[in-house]
Amino acid sequence: MLQTTEDVHISDCTFADSIFACIGIGSETSGGIRDVWIKNCKFTGAHTYAFYIKSRPGRGAFIENIFADGLDVSNCTQGFLRLNMANSGIQDQEPVPGMEGIPTARNWRFSNVVVHDVPKLVQATELDPRKPLDGLWLTNISGTCKEGIALANVRHAVLKNIHVTGYSGPLLSTYDVTGTGLAGAAALEPPKPPTEVPGLKEPYHLH
Repeated sequence: MLQTTEDVHISDCTFADSIFACIGIGSETSGGIRDVWIKNCKFTGAHTYAFYIKSRPGRGAFIENIFADGLDVSNCTQGFLRLNMANSGIQDQEPVPGMEGIPTARNWRFSNVVVHDVPKLVQATELDPRKPLDGLWLTNISGTCKEGIALANVRHAVLKNIHVTGYSGPLLSTYDVTGTGLAGAAALEPPKPPTEVPGLKEPYHLH
């Protein structure tokens, strides 16, 4: 029986990682993940990104209501935040086909973040165009980074009070993104679409 991971609270912690990310959500989503709160935490080193949310078509269910507030990020090899719902993780032996197999991504909020010379602020171009991320908040972000924010396939984005320095290229690049705080964004090339999942012999029903 699948069980939802929900009502997770993480606060006042210091994270250091040498393998992947300090906080990773997914890529297993078949039972759903929701209502995760991360507050007042320090990220002092990561092999990839400090914060990584991930899944892929075929895993189904949802990742929703992710709230991160009061983060201090340094010494992360690739950057602060990566969102990848297109191709992360090993595919299931019997993946769920069609729209039911595409995980729903909804209401992810990151606020009051200080970054210290991160290579990339936000990498979020690997989101499925058939089920765009509905609701991404990036507010009150300051510090230094080498590259800015790249977004694709997002609805109801809110970008506000992003004051970083040290980056080259555009601060914000977008493809198929709607919301507020997007004025002046550079245009991205369309991302490569996710691989289609083959059908099952029997219909799939989410319990």
